[in-house]
Amino acid sequence: MSDILKIEDLVIQYDTDSGCVHALNGLSLTLREGETLGLVGETGAGKTTLARSIMGLIQCPPGKIVSGKILYRGEDLLTMKEKHRQSIRGKEISMIFQDPMTSLNPVTTVGDQIAEAVMAHEKIGKKQAWEKALEMLETVGISRERASDYPHQFSGGMKQRVIIAIALVLNPKILLADEPTTALDVTIQVQVLDTIQALRKKLDMSMILITHDLGIVAQTCEQVAIIYGGEVVEYADVFTIFENRMHPYTQGLFNSIPKLNEDVNRLVPIEGLMPDPTNLPTGCKFCTRCQHATDRCREEHPEMIDVGNGHLVRCFRAENTNAGGEQK
Repeated sequence: MSDILKIEDLVIQYDTDSGCVHALNGLSLTLREGETLGLVGETGAGKTTLARSIMGLIQCPPGKIVSGKILYRGEDLLTMKEKHRQSIRGKEISMIFQDPMTSLNPVTTVGDQIAEAVMAHEKIGKKQAWEKALEMLETVGISRERASDYPHQFSGGMKQRVIIAIALVLNPKILLADEPTTALDVTIQVQVLDTIQALRKKLDMSMILITHDLGIVAQTCEQVAIIYGGEVVEYADVFTIFENRMHPYTQGLFNSIPKLNEDVNRLVPIEGLMPDPTNLPTGCKFCTRCQHATDRCREEHPEMIDVGNGHLVRCFRAENTNAGGEQK
């Protein structure tokens, strides 16, 4: 599979009254054609900032893209003219935003909101756009008779389906899904994820799925990137991440969730809190919470180490480890 999206050494900062927030710190990622990449990390790790930067939605000020590249089919989104960027946003790269309760216009019918997305990118009349909106509503499991209803007349799960319809009505090549099941109950989560997966396969899309839920990652993704402190600390295929995770942070994430095959009295949490993004550690970003941290970890910043089979780990402990997790 060829690369459809490549992010190289992306650095994004926010200038605030409290100081400079280092949101992304040299983050690099690759998304291949037809692939689903899971982006996993705690709140404040930089996941949503990454998605918004791809969409060109970093508000300046206070945000600013200091350096790096976002290559879509080899073309840098950060240097292209804004008119060209707008033609890509929503049509070729689309996004499902995190909160369905606030992502829809409360005074416009859902049908008009979907049709508006169509007319923004295609030179067709309102009648044709409306028909496309009706078809898309039915595709996501909503009766076309409800196209004239307003967002407040829908449940949370139905609102999220409307947002999916808006995001996918133009058959984008890349879908950015920012925690698409937030605030939904478990049964509705499954329905929403099944809808996204079915449409992704039908439209042959690539997807970046942002989530806290490792169960969703196991069910949905082919590749996984673990993010901490604005940078990727581990990257591998989903089977490797679940069977042979190597970074202490990734191990901590898995140790802090319950397992059906183990009888334990207490879960093992990751000690401490995410570092203040205005005052990140000099060395490894995870050194203040890592039980294996040494003086080298506190002083030197680790680079990504390829331990084999495309498994990348940002940890000094991986220097003498192979892809099987064994010491060389």
